[in-house]
This record gives sequence, C-alpha cells and structure tokens, in this order.
Amino acid sequence: MNKQVYITSLGAFLPGSPVGNDEIEEHLGLVHGKPSRFKQRILRNNGIKQRYYAIDRDRVSRYQNNEMAAAAIRDTLERSTIRPSEVDYMAAATTQGDLQIPGFASQVHAVSGIPSCEVATYHGVCSSGMMAIKGAYHQVLTGEKRNAVACASEFPSRLFKAS
Repeated sequence: MNKQVYITSLGAFLPGSPVGNDEIEEHLGLVHGKPSRFKQRILRNNGIKQRYYAIDRDRVSRYQNNEMAAAAIRDTLERSTIRPSEVDYMAAATTQGDLQIPGFASQVHAVSGIPSCEVATYHGVCSSGMMAIKGAYHQVLTGEKRNAVACASEFPSRLFKAS
C-alpha cells in the first residue's frame, strides 16, 4: 500500500491563565492546612515551571474535559483547510472522562460542532492519546475515511484539590 497519510494541522487549548509553581497550593489548596512536604523536590525533578488548571482559585471547575478537547479540535480545524463538515472520523482519548457513559469521544463530539461522523474512544493512562492518533491514521490509510481528527484531554486538577 503506497497511500500517504499526513498530519495537516495541530491545535491546542489551555484553560485559564498560567499558574507558576509558587501559586500551585494557592490554586489547589493546602492539604490539612499545611504546605506540601514534597512539592519542591517534585518540582525540581519534573522541571515544569508553570501549568494550566481548568479550576479557578476557589477550586470550582470552569470547564468539562470534553469541552477542552472540543476547543482543541476547533483550534486545529481553524488552522486547517479541512472544514468541520469534512471530518469523517473523530478519535478522542483521556484517562478519565466527565461521565462514565457515553464514551469520551461521544461526549467530545456532542460539544465539538462537527456534524455526524464515526467516533472512537481511547482510554488509558499513558498512551491513549497516541492510540487515538494511530486509530485516526489507520482509518485514513485504509481508505475507510477521508479525513480524521484525533485529540486527547485530561482534567486531573479536579482530583488534586485539597478537598
């Protein structure tokens, strides 16, 4: 098979404003009213300087995981020559969706603005995003679909709150 498959666009969505390392506990809250004993060691080892949270400083969720994925898809399509109506296949990945059912891809599709298309959910901790890309790639490679979009989104901060 000599068919070529290309990534023609990339997009992203980062919720809220960047939060620096010195603001993490202000954002997530203190555990039992005390600063983390391991925070500095973890931050030194991971090298991350800032992050984005989908919760505000009052620890209220401002987005759903599916909304963030859909926003990234919209950004991708805005940068692309492919219109939402030309998407034949959507692969969506996450560790934890907003609801147990329906699958995450169905949740993302519902808020994405993409018309009816086939969807597939990829679920797991480490590689589900890559598997979503691979699934989309194979759909186009085999000629089953003409255009596909793949996304991955996570919302761990809703679980990291001090509460």
